Amino acid sequence: MPSTPSLVSDCPTSPSKVAKSPSLFTAWRVRAKVIERRIPTVEITDHFDKLYELAEVPSILVQGHLRTPSLDNEHEFQLAVRTWASRLSPAEEDEFGILPALPTLALAFSRVRNLTLDDHSKEHAQRRGIHDIIELAFSASLDRHCDFKTEESYRLVASPGNPDAESDTLVTIPSATITDKLQVARLGFKDDRTISELYWSTGGPRDDFSIIGFAGEFKKDENDCNKNQLIMALATAQAQRKALSLKQSIIMGAIAPYGCVQIFSSYWDDSIICIYAHKPQFNLSDPVQVIRLYVFCSKLERGLQGTLALELKTWNTPTETTLEKRKWRSPESDYSRKRRRTEAGESGNGSSRGRGMERCMDIMKWRDEVVEDRKEGGVVSDEDNILDSA
Repeated sequence: MPSTPSLVSDCPTSPSKVAKSPSLFTAWRVRAKVIERRIPTVEITDHFDKLYELAEVPSILVQGHLRTPSLDNEHEFQLAVRTWASRLSPAEEDEFGILPALPTLALAFSRVRNLTLDDHSKEHAQRRGIHDIIELAFSASLDRHCDFKTEESYRLVASPGNPDAESDTLVTIPSATITDKLQVARLGFKDDRTISELYWSTGGPRDDFSIIGFAGEFKKDENDCNKNQLIMALATAQAQRKALSLKQSIIMGAIAPYGCVQIFSSYWDDSIICIYAHKPQFNLSDPVQVIRLYVFCSKLERGLQGTLALELKTWNTPTETTLEKRKWRSPESDYSRKRRRTEAGESGNGSSRGRGMERCMDIMKWRDEVVEDRKEGGVVSDEDNILDSA
């Protein structure tokens, strides 16, 4: 018996195929009520400008020792940083932790620069470099409290029958306050499924709760595929936020064609989700732009946490009636549920185990390539050495 086609890869109307097809994507945008704006509102430009602005840097970037890994372009990285920092106003405090972030940022710069010089032959190197910058800004430091996820599935808005999409990068904001209130609210709901409208996750309610704060698509691009997939994730993020009855907020995301990171903003205008692509970009082959992207995301993380914490002081769980009016989660078809069971191995079909083994081999191959990149740069962790000797 031939194997059932994959939900994501082979189904003609899967989210990945929608993103690659101009006609299918246009049809999805109409259903989801999403438009791309060419002229931004003042609020959108002001929000971006505040995050993009960087008038002062810690004085130690000019006067002190810069800790960067031993890479071929270490001198170039340090010289560019010192020259740039000397032109800005010095600050005694390192507000965003630039100095401790330098080793990771230098390695990210090396990965993206090598990719540029090598005609974009190692896609995973660029993705890994950008992932490192974003993870460092949002979640890797002790004072950063977001969750960083890669290749994460989520429930796509306005996609009946094939509702699950995959995002290259998702930054989510966990909230114990919302988790506790939802546990109480569910007890009073007549239809327990209604509360699923508050969750972005594919399966609906979980033990912990989070909202989407940032999304990114950094895979090798096919026409506008990355941009389309980003718009899908941002539309889901906005639909979740509206279902929660939170105040309207700008949710950002990014793509990175050829190592240049471009920021997108999403926001509500009445019943329409608007998307705006900002003109300034972060060219990651420039050490200064690597640092600026890190600071941009660090500011955004601080704003997301502060805004949500303030809003939750007076937030109450939406009523069941309100959620009924704001339903956005696409329903699964019988085919989708069957496909999910098959891929989870519940059907007992050996082909699903074969696909799992192939995915495992792909992951191991990717890991080996990343380890090799680190060796070339002179940076090999203890974990990598242990894996190599196994």
